[in-house]
Amino acid sequence: MTPVSAVLAKRYGALDTRDPRKVHRSATPRWGGIGILSSILVGFLCLYFFNTPFRQLLQYSQNILRNGDVVLKLNLGEQLAGIIFGVVLLFIVGLIDDVRPMRSGMKFLFQIIAAMGAMIYGVRIFGLSVPGFEAYAHFPVWLTMFVTVMWLVGMTNAVNLIDGLDGLAAGVVAIISMAFIAVVLIQADALRSASAHQLKMAGVIAAVMAGATLGFLVYNFHPAVIFMGDGGSMTLGFLVGCIAVTGTFKTTILAVLLVPFVLVAVPIVDMTMVFVRRVLNKQSPFTPDRGHLHHKLLDSGWTHREVVLLIYVVTLILALISLTVVGIKKT
Repeated sequence: MTPVSAVLAKRYGALDTRDPRKVHRSATPRWGGIGILSSILVGFLCLYFFNTPFRQLLQYSQNILRNGDVVLKLNLGEQLAGIIFGVVLLFIVGLIDDVRPMRSGMKFLFQIIAAMGAMIYGVRIFGLSVPGFEAYAHFPVWLTMFVTVMWLVGMTNAVNLIDGLDGLAAGVVAIISMAFIAVVLIQADALRSASAHQLKMAGVIAAVMAGATLGFLVYNFHPAVIFMGDGGSMTLGFLVGCIAVTGTFKTTILAVLLVPFVLVAVPIVDMTMVFVRRVLNKQSPFTPDRGHLHHKLLDSGWTHREVVLLIYVVTLILALISLTVVGIKKT
């Protein structure tokens, strides 16, 4: 679908033209998100129709209790539907924004709606484990909602903001996805039923996303013939946020905080530094500029491919660290 995406982008004017803050030299199609989302949806459909264990996984449901009261009836089929709702909504917003740029406030509103849609159907951060203890600290309902929405919106923007060089966002997300698959393989059998099923769902989403990003990377690595655009980057960022939440449902502090954060450290740190700098300069945090890490490396003399490969290596090292932590915790 990626070559088809390029044809559609040229036909409807979704082209990334030359700009002083950008690094490409010619108008490039930016609807690559069509290819990414198509492969993700086809992956889920193939699993649903041809894989019996996946259909059984979607049927799993459990009441989530707090002090004896049911706070959520978790159904993994409904949870996946909520995630797909958020993905499709952000994809459509991104497609429109790639042709007719939206105001940052409007995009932020749609991101909140997508996050709330996923949260309603079970993508929630219920609380945290206490370091050094097995006790689990529950969040009040309002804090659960706030933290979950901010996490999903933050990850959506983090991946969106690092999508500034050919192959950068797609490669980083591919590495993160494959690391999550490894976390599932290490941890799934060691967890209680609800956590194990949640973790398996995260692994399935990560596997589908890894396939989509690796396939797209063939066309997107430098020199790119197509960009993923906001439709692709917001889709991937939202999914990364979702698998981090569903894959660490009510487990230990090492899984809840350290592993997801380490895996997505590069986009999170880059986003935080850029936002802080823009606010200190009395600018909107969503104002585009050349202040990202990859821009600074380019300006210091690194080549395009060297910058991308360096960030790949850093992300891979962080992924290996997180896997080591998970392996040690299991033993």
